[in-house]
Order: sequence, then structure tokens, then C-alpha cells
Amino acid sequence: MLQKEARGIMTASSAKPVRECKDCSLNLGNRCAVFHHPAVQWRRRKCEGYNSAEYMARYEKLLHAEGAKARRLARQARAKLSRTVDHLDGVRALR
Repeated sequence: MLQKEARGIMTASSAKPVRECKDCSLNLGNRCAVFHHPAVQWRRRKCEGYNSAEYMARYEKLLHAEGAKARRLARQARAKLSRTVDHLDGVRALR
């Protein structure tokens, strides 16, 4: 994304959050959780995602914060449940 400076030179805007993003819950330090170029969002003095509950809920939904450990535990629980089910021939799986 390009933005125009006062001298008329086009420069690339940074993906790093700007000073106004300091207290925002979507600020991850080196990037914004929702917007690729936070400086562009502040162009009209108001960012639509600034501490927005809607954007925060969307980010948390996409985050999948459980990670690999939660997926492993879910797989183990499903495997444990499947070992208790009898097969069609009446033989139960080995434990």
C-alpha cells in the first residue's frame, strides 16, 4: 500500500502498528491482528478496529489458540473411546 508524503513522494506504508495503536487490544507489538497496514486505518483519525469487540471476537475465533497439545488430547480421547466399542464380529480391540 502506498501513501503520499507532504513532498509528493510515494512511499510504502509499514505493517508495524503506529503510536495510536498503543492501547488497542488488537496490537500484537510488531503487527496488527486484523489490518495489514495499521497506519492507513488511522488516516481519518479513527481506526475502525480500535478496541472493537467485533474484530477481537473474529480474531480469537480464527486464532485456534488451543494449539498442538489440545489437538493431541482430543485425538487421545477419541482413540480411548473407540477402544471401548465392540467390532461387528464381537471382538473388542486390544488395550
